[in-house]
Amino acid sequence: MDVSTELLAIAQQYLERVRRSGSENVMALCPFHDDRTASFAMSMVTGVYFCHSCHAKGSLRTFFKELGLDRNTVEYRHGLVLEAAAKNQPTPPDPLRPQHVWEAPDRVIPERLLGLFDHDISLLLPRFTPETLRHFDVGWDGWHQRITFPIRDLKGELVGISGRAVHPGQVPKYRIYDNEYGVWHYPPRLGWDKRAALWNAHEVYPSAFGSLSPELSFVVVVEGFKADMWVWQAGIKNVVALLGSYLSWEQGWILERMGVPVYLFLDNNRAGWTGQLDAAKRLTKAGLRTHIIEYPPRLFDDEDAQPDTLDEDEVREQVARAPRYEQWLYTRRK
Repeated sequence: MDVSTELLAIAQQYLERVRRSGSENVMALCPFHDDRTASFAMSMVTGVYFCHSCHAKGSLRTFFKELGLDRNTVEYRHGLVLEAAAKNQPTPPDPLRPQHVWEAPDRVIPERLLGLFDHDISLLLPRFTPETLRHFDVGWDGWHQRITFPIRDLKGELVGISGRAVHPGQVPKYRIYDNEYGVWHYPPRLGWDKRAALWNAHEVYPSAFGSLSPELSFVVVVEGFKADMWVWQAGIKNVVALLGSYLSWEQGWILERMGVPVYLFLDNNRAGWTGQLDAAKRLTKAGLRTHIIEYPPRLFDDEDAQPDTLDEDEVREQVARAPRYEQWLYTRRK
């Protein structure tokens, strides 16, 4: 397969005023805003895109999803070129790279499995817009009665699914699926290590290295899925989640590779405080400028407070005023 030819055909099918830009990219009108200057760029090698005006960005799979194309249609028409384009995405050279951060092909779950969870769940997560739920592929697993959150590696490949309980008595509240896959005739994912995953990093990470987008200026780190989605919905798209309160070595490696200031926004409880201090020490020692996002006074003593308990204006305000870790630590000690 000639990936460049296939990607050019896709660009011409879904975009307007397509023209070549150098040997590997095309420019076109952005389909995601009222574009009159052809500010949309797409790589003819990887399918990665970036709009220099509205800053929309993502992989080829994200491009199809944001256009609103049906998942099964995308897999049927473009499955082969999606696979080929993903293989062309470079792995940043690093002799210390933890190999399991980049999943082996036999550990990848077929994307079509998510089609089983394509249901309207707005009533279960009413604070989130349909755009947010669709962007993060949040779904509903009727077999196990759980809200589903897909987990992806740095290349954007589906490597896990987490299910959130909705009924009293369901434990645990969040469960990363292992034997559940047997219901859909897929092998179990026993022993999968969530420490290698930094949720939503596949969307943020390329901005630190991609040739189409500007340099990433900072990244916000939260604990869980809903917090990540809420910060994203508030307009801060460069947000990732630890899937817990502890920053693993692998997750720290990913943040170090990005090399940009890190804003820690963990839950306002004992586990969050402990995890935040530990992460701040490690990241600062690694040379990253680290900030602590605080909760507003009305939530300061609320141990149930999480980023999604703030309104969207408060999220943006607290990020903007977040002090450096050293300053925050000095103030707290004082």
